Amino acid sequence: MPVAFACALTSFAQDPPPAGQKPEREPTTTLFFARTGESTGESLLGPYTAAIHYLEFLQIRNRWILPDIGYINFGHGNYHEYYVGGGRSLIENRYTSFDQELLYLGTAGSAAGGAKYLQPWSMLRVRFTPKFTNETVYFLYLPVNHSARFHQVLERAKFEYALQRHWKIGAGYAGVKLPGAFLINKPLLTTTISTKAGAFEFWLQKVPGGAEVQLRYALVYTSR
Repeated sequence: MPVAFACALTSFAQDPPPAGQKPEREPTTTLFFARTGESTGESLLGPYTAAIHYLEFLQIRNRWILPDIGYINFGHGNYHEYYVGGGRSLIENRYTSFDQELLYLGTAGSAAGGAKYLQPWSMLRVRFTPKFTNETVYFLYLPVNHSARFHQVLERAKFEYALQRHWKIGAGYAGVKLPGAFLINKPLLTTTISTKAGAFEFWLQKVPGGAEVQLRYALVYTSR
């Protein structure tokens, strides 16, 4: 999933195309993400229980991220989240990118209480070298109605190293702070394999009471 937009970006108008020639269209990048995960005990030998199901679709045009649509549950039929929103890539250069979005998030299910939120969502990516990178995603749950409760999520702060062109390994940290509760720490290890059919990322994450294994899939398509 992916703050109101904190700053405006200054740009120069492009020269008009020659007479009779249509201007070239900006490319559109379409992204699809899917995740599934199961939790288990310390031994990783089971029993396994569903931990997460996640789907997201978004498009990027000329650094604008719109629309961004997603759904998530946490392995239980009594709580679901769905969201829609958009944003912009505020920084994009050789070494750093920074994306900001603002999402509207609703909930459904008997344990949800009809809670509704605004969700500022941000992602920072840093390229230290061509093979060594960092990606950090952080977002808030800002209550819109009385049944909602403020909380914050560091979804990932992940460092990765490319062993080969299509294979990366990584390690990092995630954390969740719920109201009236201690910070939940979730360190993680990852490996990612990129193919023509998309990128497949495998997570092993420490969670309270055991561990969680996730498969994360990403497909990116660019067209004009």
